[in-house]
Amino acid sequence: MKFNQSARFLKDELQKSLEKAKECSGLFKKEGIKNYEIKELLEDIEKGLGNYASKIDKLIQFDEEKYTIVQFLNEVLKLEYNGIWDYNMYASSIKDPVLAGDLKRFGASEGMHALLVANMVKKMGGTPQFNPPKYRREKKLSVKEMLEEHKKGEIEAIELLERGMKKFSDPEFQYFIGKIRLDEQEHLKEVEKLLKEYKDLQAIIEVTDYRWRDDYAGNEKDRPWVE
Repeated sequence: MKFNQSARFLKDELQKSLEKAKECSGLFKKEGIKNYEIKELLEDIEKGLGNYASKIDKLIQFDEEKYTIVQFLNEVLKLEYNGIWDYNMYASSIKDPVLAGDLKRFGASEGMHALLVANMVKKMGGTPQFNPPKYRREKKLSVKEMLEEHKKGEIEAIELLERGMKKFSDPEFQYFIGKIRLDEQEHLKEVEKLLKEYKDLQAIIEVTDYRWRDDYAGNEKDRPWVE
């Protein structure tokens, strides 16, 4: 990666400058030069170069793919939080206790995913990012329409995870995202099963629908996992 090469070159140059600064300080003392301002300036330069040389190691350790993976995982995290909210919101609005229980179970699973994703972001040196709902609206829909929304959400999550697996080669990431994808695929199967079971239920659900505005930093062209 060119960035790492440039960072290493910068460290080498700083190290050479530090050695020259020490050489100047040595000559200053050896030749008995009596100038307090020059002495203080040399000390500041030597100290500053030493600090920069040590800090440059952080640049060298920077991994561009991991940085992009963190961005991707934060997008996954947003979807997981959206799932937590949606499943629990609808579960609290449905009178059928069995269906409500299924939705709560799905919401709990998305909550576990969110925790795992946040921990992975931190493990890779990033910061988990989540934006709360940006707007809300009142809406009415049938149980079938609600389940179709959940089906669409599960498909969206699976497709995002598969794009990540296709884009990033990190073995730990592949294993981690693969496990979450399997869970989401199971959710999709269960939602499709519920759709068949409740397709004729005419009950209307009234909810306040909170939605996230996409605050991702950049356009789709800046997201390498978006084709």
